[in-house]
Amino acid sequence: MRYLQQSLNMKNLLVRLFLFFTSTLLFSCSNARNDKNAFIVAENGHTYLKLSGKRKLMAHDPISAMKSETYKDSILIEVPSAKDGIIEGKDIPVEKGHYHYLGNLTIKGNQLKVNLLIDDTDDNKQRPLSWNGEYNLKVSH
Repeated sequence: MRYLQQSLNMKNLLVRLFLFFTSTLLFSCSNARNDKNAFIVAENGHTYLKLSGKRKLMAHDPISAMKSETYKDSILIEVPSAKDGIIEGKDIPVEKGHYHYLGNLTIKGNQLKVNLLIDDTDDNKQRPLSWNGEYNLKVSH
């Protein structure tokens, strides 16, 4: 009887440890936090949408994962124009060697909706862009 109780206590401990490390891993890999504003940037005859936000540092151990440290990141997406309407992902220019976009960008007044997928042709997958979401659109000066 005592052996059975010790065995159950050990199983209980193992389950709790598993849940702790699993939840730590899940929370350390949580999604990016995007800023609410996006900016139209005109540079050298090209038009870009600048999106920014916070990203979590990669954690390689449980202690670092629990710290949840972040860094500021941004992306410039070149667009044919920043006029009202829908810009298809296939119409967004990308540098040679980079994956193309699928999905679209929608500009309506001062609102931007990003709904893009990365067309990962190496793994034959379409992955959502971490910058997807709705933004207030402003002109950068």
